[in-house]
Amino acid sequence: MTITTTTSDELWAAVETFDAEAAEVAIARLLWDVPLSGAVTGVVLPFLQEVGDRWEAGTLSVAHEHFVSDMLRRKLTALAAVPPAPLLADAAAVAPVVLLACPPGERHDMVLLCVALMLRERGVRVRFLGADTPVPAILTAARGTGADAVVLAATRPTMFTSHASALRKLAADHPLYAAGRGADDQTLAEIGALPLPADPVRAVVVLVGALAQLRGGW
Repeated sequence: MTITTTTSDELWAAVETFDAEAAEVAIARLLWDVPLSGAVTGVVLPFLQEVGDRWEAGTLSVAHEHFVSDMLRRKLTALAAVPPAPLLADAAAVAPVVLLACPPGERHDMVLLCVALMLRERGVRVRFLGADTPVPAILTAARGTGADAVVLAATRPTMFTSHASALRKLAADHPLYAAGRGADDQTLAEIGALPLPADPVRAVVVLVGALAQLRGGW
């Protein structure tokens, strides 16, 4: 499923006039009776891409960006509240745990939340810490959850490299993946992290494959 031109126009008309009710109706129509993976890949991610494009083009104001972000966050939070398909007791016991967070200073966490939702749909036990998470809190959560993998996302390399020593220690204890524009090759080498594809859907495929190898399937 993809966003049709008509629906996209209606949605952005509502956004441009700060019409929360009309925007909610447009999003609800797009998400009606759509599986989680379809909602994320066919609706949410394309919408986020368009938000970014409009921001870079200077056609989206700060007020509009905040309005859109708040609306999307509420929709994603609602999706996250839906219980995943039940697993057998033994399957649930062995399902891998993935911790996801944005390091200090990074406030854009919605794409990472999409990754978390898609991992959860595939049976992964997700622990999502969200935006602007202190590194000591990430280390504590990784230890406390016994995370099989940790995924960090940031838009600037310095958000990783300014905590390089702590992140290398984290990578020594848990497979560490870095994503986002800040995760260039030099940064990955400096913090000891593994790369993830820029496309969130492909990133989920890579993570699920790596976890299956680690756990011998689950």
